[in-house]
Amino acid sequence: MSKSKALIFFGTMILLTLLCIEGLARITFRIIYKHPYNGNRAQTFSTTNNYGISDQFVSWWDQEIIHPYLGYVVDFKDAQRNNQSYGFITSTSPVIKRQPGKLNVAILGGSVANSMHMRLESAFQQACRVPPNVVTLGMAGYKQPQQLMALTYFLSLGAEYDLVIELDGFNDVVLPFTDNYEVGSNPFYPRNWNLRINRQPSKEVQAKIGEVRYLRDLKQQQLKDATSSPLRWSACYGLLKMEQFKRLDREITRVSVNLLLLQQKQTKTFEETGPVTVYQDPRQVYQAAAEVWARCSELMDQLAKANNMEYYHFLQPNQYVKGSKVFTKEELQTAYLPDFYTGKSAVSAYPFLIDEGKKLLENHINYYDATMVFAQEKQTVYIDVCCHYNDRGKDLLAQFMMDKVTRNPRLRAFFKDPLPPAEASRN
Repeated sequence: MSKSKALIFFGTMILLTLLCIEGLARITFRIIYKHPYNGNRAQTFSTTNNYGISDQFVSWWDQEIIHPYLGYVVDFKDAQRNNQSYGFITSTSPVIKRQPGKLNVAILGGSVANSMHMRLESAFQQACRVPPNVVTLGMAGYKQPQQLMALTYFLSLGAEYDLVIELDGFNDVVLPFTDNYEVGSNPFYPRNWNLRINRQPSKEVQAKIGEVRYLRDLKQQQLKDATSSPLRWSACYGLLKMEQFKRLDREITRVSVNLLLLQQKQTKTFEETGPVTVYQDPRQVYQAAAEVWARCSELMDQLAKANNMEYYHFLQPNQYVKGSKVFTKEELQTAYLPDFYTGKSAVSAYPFLIDEGKKLLENHINYYDATMVFAQEKQTVYIDVCCHYNDRGKDLLAQFMMDKVTRNPRLRAFFKDPLPPAEASRN
């Protein structure tokens, strides 16, 4: 065999081997992530599927600022956007007036409500005769009474809503214990209040904050590299980057937990802690938090009635509610850690929410327990160990919520015909 033929033969074999490896990598990627590999969408896939959800543990150090009434809002570093949105991630100004035939909707809650806003906005666009105004007042980490305060605040500024939707639950009973009470702060202050208000954290705390920031910045740089690298077309490269992202997520979570433990040892001022009741058992904290959650819902309903608005309250689904989801292999690997501190709290705390929710029904509030929305779903919907959903989960939950809202006879004039069939039962 001539030298040139030998080179062609070996080159062909190497090329075929690389193509086989790439093909296997694409199959592996689809099996693991339930999505075909696309190098141009690597960064979008990583962020929208929230393999980087741990970033939310630390984003407030750079983005969130103290608000005199609501605890905190986002500083977008854009004066026009800040002024229009009042520091919320909403494309519609919160202070809107009623217009004939146009539905004004306000969506409140934590990061789950925030993440649902595009699905719900699209659903309302399709259902309404006239394009509606949808205001998103969901904020990562918000928990009652912050949602109540936000609604009251914007009504006081002259906002006029036709429909108020509250989607919450996890933050309201888990964060009071894990982010506040465990570190010696009032459970019903905004999350991590002691760190937000502390003007001179200890060197140890600053070091931990710096470590988390470094890891997050490193991950953001890696995400940028994933979309600009000439190798981004390769699923082999994509698999390696995804594992790198998840490893960084675990590190961010680990350091965040260490920061939490460090805070517990720090001496704090009254400004940082507020008045703190000493509970004998964590279950007492969960019970108190669930009662505050229900009481705030009743107050929001009263505000709605007094201002000619319809109020709907949905208890968000969560993977730690027993019997609420048949987990996929992916969910068991990436979204279910019942021994993690937030998972432990959710397992113990959600039953208190469910019990308090039954009392809301007794008070004739438009309340719906959505914890079983995914009970029959066989596909992956949970994307992190906290509470968030992928596109499939968001679609299912949005469908459930819209089915309830569009049945309201007082809102009928806003919606297209035909309306859904009469409601058979209520849960």
